[in-house]
Amino acid sequence: MASTTVFDFGILFLAWFITDVHSVKVLFGSKGSSVVLSPDEAETSIISITWKRGGRFCVAEWFGGDSTFYFRCNDGCSLNTETGNLTINDVKIEDSGEYTPEINGKLLSAQKLRVLSPVPKPNITHDCDPEKTKCTLTCSFDRTDDLGDVEVFWILDDRREKGTELQITKDTKEETFICSLKNPVSSENSTELKNPLFSGGVTSLFYLLILLVIPLIGVGVFLIFHFKSKKTFSFFPVQLKEQICVNYLSIFHSF
Repeated sequence: MASTTVFDFGILFLAWFITDVHSVKVLFGSKGSSVVLSPDEAETSIISITWKRGGRFCVAEWFGGDSTFYFRCNDGCSLNTETGNLTINDVKIEDSGEYTPEINGKLLSAQKLRVLSPVPKPNITHDCDPEKTKCTLTCSFDRTDDLGDVEVFWILDDRREKGTELQITKDTKEETFICSLKNPVSSENSTELKNPLFSGGVTSLFYLLILLVIPLIGVGVFLIFHFKSKKTFSFFPVQLKEQICVNYLSIFHSF
């Protein structure tokens, strides 16, 4: 029993050791941008630098004088001889891989570069039942491998909700919806969508009432002045009465 326990412990320790040795720092880069690979352990005085890809292919080296570049770095990299940093310009998807620095003959920790494309602008589509009581909103976009892991979520009035689909009903209080995409190198929002279950009938009725009420108020004001003027007319000469009537009629027709 004791030997089995020791054996199991040894297996667990070996598994941890292998995982720890092979664990590498992952660096994400956006396609078309510049990426800087930095040695984890800084050297006070650097006399030689070598960067290898995949542990075998040398992409950059310096032993004093001018830096020398190979393969991908032939015309798109720069080397900082004071820090050991390797800069890869205009990175491409195929630049993804494991890069290992060697400073002053000392092999340092490898770094894994993952080059991803920026996420596209998503689009919101909606499908509602005939009664317009509920709808399914869908956040759609062209999903490709070079996007990596894409997080999809909805931006609501006071909260966020994950998922490519969102269910709404008549009780949903949000007036607008935005779908957002995010990956390790970028983020993008959709165009705002107004709640398809919000009817414009109330607003239209409000404006219709305004259009009806304003003329009625005008007619009412005119009638009040008209009946009041009958009492006042008895004190005016006939010609003045006719002139006042003409003025009232011209005001009425101007509406």
